Amino acid sequence: MDELAGRVSAIVLGILQDAGLPHIGCRCARCAAAFDHPEQAGRAACLALVDWRVEPAQVWLIDATPDVTGQLNDLRAALGPHPGRPARLRLPDGIFLTHGHMGHVGGLPQFGPEGLAAAGLALHASAALADVIRGSAIWRPMLAGIVWHRLVAGEPVSLAPSLSITPLAVPHRDEWGAGTFAFRIQGPSRSLLYVPDIDRWQEWPAARATVAAADVALVDATFFSVAELGGRPPVAHPLVPDTLDYFAADISKLVLIHLNHTNPALDDGSAERALVYASGATIARQGQVFSL
Repeated sequence: MDELAGRVSAIVLGILQDAGLPHIGCRCARCAAAFDHPEQAGRAACLALVDWRVEPAQVWLIDATPDVTGQLNDLRAALGPHPGRPARLRLPDGIFLTHGHMGHVGGLPQFGPEGLAAAGLALHASAALADVIRGSAIWRPMLAGIVWHRLVAGEPVSLAPSLSITPLAVPHRDEWGAGTFAFRIQGPSRSLLYVPDIDRWQEWPAARATVAAADVALVDATFFSVAELGGRPPVAHPLVPDTLDYFAADISKLVLIHLNHTNPALDDGSAERALVYASGATIARQGQVFSL
């Protein structure tokens, strides 16, 4: 990681919808291939922020996914050894939660006593989401190691000199009234917008202006078409062609993330993937690094 010294990076740790690839119980051709060939598997959408300007590097996660074990291991060079347990990785400096759905909080129990046995882990969430988590007895073993930090929409959190993260309220399926955040990250030289989940862009009046103001925007690309739903009612996510249309003026900033295992844009050589790249947008890659 010598080439990253003195920099701030955003690292893509996964690009899939909450349940990843292969999807539990699925025997579609894409999932079957991923079961048979693990190198074709993919992890749930997650982003890490790493400040390499200090030693040891500071590391923050956006969301704690069910794939957090492998995702922390991908950050081993940045995290380094735990100060008191050299055979373990150091804890991240904080975790920021977008919302309460499985793919975004499902990894939190791994920080409890049966897993990493975290102590003093900084967890940043809306007050409402923190209340939902704290209110469930099943989370109790993990809670002893958590230090809660309240996020308020529109209020930036300073992480380090010239590095901040601002939660932005976005409309998304909300069973608990806990809300959903996107995050705008401002680094020393570039800004990044992270919106893994949203219902419809039209329901977020600031969507176009917020994308226009960012240098790069990682955005919800869960489904390419309703054909993926097998006749089920539409799920609240914008379809990829609609997203490409809606942000046509800033298309080169778009990096698609949070793809469902059914999304044909995952396939190299597919017409859908070709359409994305022909439009000027791109698709996120696990391990992709954005310099901030």
